[in-house]
Amino acid sequence: MKRQLSGRQRQLFQMMTGFLLGMALLWFSGCARGDGVPRRLEADYGRSVINSRLEMMVTHPNAVDPTPPVGMSPTAAINTQERYDQTFAPKKEKTGTLIISPQASGQ
Repeated sequence: MKRQLSGRQRQLFQMMTGFLLGMALLWFSGCARGDGVPRRLEADYGRSVINSRLEMMVTHPNAVDPTPPVGMSPTAAINTQERYDQTFAPKKEKTGTLIISPQASGQ
C-alpha cells in the first residue's frame, strides 16, 4: 500500500525532514563540544589550547617525521655565525697619515 505524495504533501515532507535533520545535526554538534566547562588550560590560554588540539587531530604526531634534521657541521656553523656577527661589528675606519715632504725649489 504505497501511496504517492502529492506536490503540497511532498513539499511539506521535505521541509519537515530537513528541519529534523538540521535539529539532529545541531544536537550532535553540541554533544561533541563536551560539557561546556573550560578545563584549566583552556581557561588560562583560551583559544590556543583548542587550536592545538585541533592541529593534533589534523596532523597526528605519528605522521610527523621522527628523524632529526641534518644541518651543517658544527665547525661550518660556527664560521658562518662569526661572519654574520662581524657584519654588525663597528667598522674600523682607516686613518691615513698625510706626509708632507719638502720639495727642492729652484734647482
